[in-house]
Amino acid sequence: MGVMRYMAPPGWTGETAVKVYTPRPKHGILRRLRTGRAAKEGAGYMAFTERGLSVPTLLLWGESRRWGLLKFGIVVTLWVDAPSVVEAYTSSQQEELLFSTAEELAQIHRAGLAHGDPYTRNFLATHPRPMPLDLTSWSRFGKASQLTDLIRFAGSVIKLTNDPNQAKAMLLHYERFGSQLPVSIDDLMNRAVACAQVKNRP
Repeated sequence: MGVMRYMAPPGWTGETAVKVYTPRPKHGILRRLRTGRAAKEGAGYMAFTERGLSVPTLLLWGESRRWGLLKFGIVVTLWVDAPSVVEAYTSSQQEELLFSTAEELAQIHRAGLAHGDPYTRNFLATHPRPMPLDLTSWSRFGKASQLTDLIRFAGSVIKLTNDPNQAKAMLLHYERFGSQLPVSIDDLMNRAVACAQVKNRP
């Protein structure tokens, strides 16, 4: 799956981001009968927008199936001209980018939703806060989904900065911003370190 840029359709200005999802070789029949990633992501953008969260404007999404089996899915949004938080932080080393991302994650949770994959690469460095995208794993907010989000976010910060203390500061900032941590900070950090160790990129 890659992201392609095309001119926006009539009535829209700028460019679009087009993502095409195809079944992976390891996906069996049962997996291809289920809701595909494009449908999940499209539903995620709609849910986030309904809750007042800033995400790329969704233009269309859909799936092509044959005999019920997924052939491919597509998601089209307006292109947002901003680097990812990973790219912006790597070039600037500005801690404020990470603090702002922690605030946005808290905002998502307060809206009753969870991102699912809140790695720093899945936020754009927009203002006033980073913009979430790649919502194929989104869900409703609960203790389990909150815990998963925080482990993955903190693990991503560790991978990006090579500094567990930086990740700990982000988690404490998240909590100060209005969302209580679901487990102790030490437990959360242990899980985040383990997450960072198995990930290839932040």
